[in-house]
Amino acid sequence: MDYEKIKASYYRSKRRAYFNQKYKREHIRSSLNLVRFSNRCGGHVNCIRFSLGESWQHIAKKVEVCCSLREMGHDFLTEAIFLNGSRCDVLDITEGVVYEILHSETDEQLGEKIKKYPETLAVMKVRC
Repeated sequence: MDYEKIKASYYRSKRRAYFNQKYKREHIRSSLNLVRFSNRCGGHVNCIRFSLGESWQHIAKKVEVCCSLREMGHDFLTEAIFLNGSRCDVLDITEGVVYEILHSETDEQLGEKIKKYPETLAVMKVRC
């Protein structure tokens, strides 16, 4: 066995892993900077929040989306409030994607809601 090649490969993989983690941390930090401080501090990351004013179908779909994100290793915020006061259902802070769950909302209402979101975030609509 050529131990020098194994050692060089090991160090290359360590550098690659460090770069990937650094990129992920910076991307998460930039997504979190779009959210109010009160939402990003404490234990709100990866917690599923809902209100009793939401339908059960809406809550179930929100839980399903959040569980899928966690299975992929992504971090998320639910009911995240942005700096301008708008609120989204689920914000994937790892990728910078907003998931809007539509149960009783129309596409027109969603269009109005999307206009208030930060432009750097992608928006995905999810139907119940």
